[in-house]
Amino acid sequence: MAPIIQEPNDDLSARTHREYLAGVLETFGKALSDCVYLVDDNCSVNKLLATIMQVPLVGCASHRLNLAVRHHLEQYEEDLVIVQALMVKLRTLKQSATNR
Repeated sequence: MAPIIQEPNDDLSARTHREYLAGVLETFGKALSDCVYLVDDNCSVNKLLATIMQVPLVGCASHRLNLAVRHHLEQYEEDLVIVQALMVKLRTLKQSATNR
């Protein structure tokens, strides 16, 4: 994701990316502090952006993203077990109808 350059002094630095990302998140009622990690390639701008945001940089590989998500969801393990058990019960239409 690259910020849109609108002003003559705009650039593609990490600080500009941070300001752009903060603006996009604000549109959705979120803040940079709501970000728990940054998924991006490993270029120096993105490394600095992750450092500025104080979040880990996860490379593009889906395996590393999966590890980061699992780490973040560990605190919700009990809830996830309950949801998983419910989803197993709702696998068939007949079962879901009886659970209404």
